[in-house]
Amino acid sequence: MGTTDQDDWDVLGQKLATYRSVFQRCRSINVNTTFLKSQAKELVLFYFRQARPILITIGFSEESLGAIDKDMQEVLRLSNGNNPRSYYADYLKRIDTERTTIDAQREMLFSRKATAAMVAPSAKSSDDQAILTTLQQVVPTAGWSYEQGCRDIADSERISFRGVASEFRECLREVLDHLAPDKEVMGQQGFKQEDGQKKPTMKQKTRFILRSRGQHATAVKAPEDAISIVEAKISEMARSVYERSSISTHITTSKSEVKQIKMYVDTVLSELLEIHKR
Repeated sequence: MGTTDQDDWDVLGQKLATYRSVFQRCRSINVNTTFLKSQAKELVLFYFRQARPILITIGFSEESLGAIDKDMQEVLRLSNGNNPRSYYADYLKRIDTERTTIDAQREMLFSRKATAAMVAPSAKSSDDQAILTTLQQVVPTAGWSYEQGCRDIADSERISFRGVASEFRECLREVLDHLAPDKEVMGQQGFKQEDGQKKPTMKQKTRFILRSRGQHATAVKAPEDAISIVEAKISEMARSVYERSSISTHITTSKSEVKQIKMYVDTVLSELLEIHKR
């Protein structure tokens, strides 16, 4: 019987455990047998062709899988010749450790997705839906943050909105990181780090993306200003928790502030994702 998409990662674990069990019976200095080498190749190919694509679809980034990718490639390289058993042992041990880390991240992503599905759907405008649909195609995890934020705003029983503001900011950050990786932004001619920063700011990334599309400085200014407002309003919300004595006033004001934050985030996302050009 074939495996389902959701089972492929678990199947990889079983294949890895089986291979390590057989491998441990090998006592030679080098791995020379056709059987052990072919089984190693099969393990690697199963990872890249079946298990890994599923991890990507549920929200893993290419970067987060970099370590296991590299070690799997090394096992494949070893299997193409007669190489020391100790090399195999080291890489297999590392892959097993990496699987444990990925297991925890995988469960977290499944849990987050399931939680979002349990919350009553919020009414979305056509622009909201267009942004969400595009995010789901371009940066799925950013789409989850955006949808969760929309659902939370619509939740009449919610009493705290600091997390909602963070969802929208995280959504924006992930889109900017996807469209404008740090190395590309810092590698552009004339780039200067802003005071107190160790990497490009969200404003600098926005400028990089829009100018790379040929937009003039005046067209870029509005999204940059919107990002500044988002950052300022989120900071204000954090301070306001300690400044408002009335919980009812805090809830009402916070919800209003989050709606404003969403409005500015929508402005930036619409530009970055070219929503109105689709």
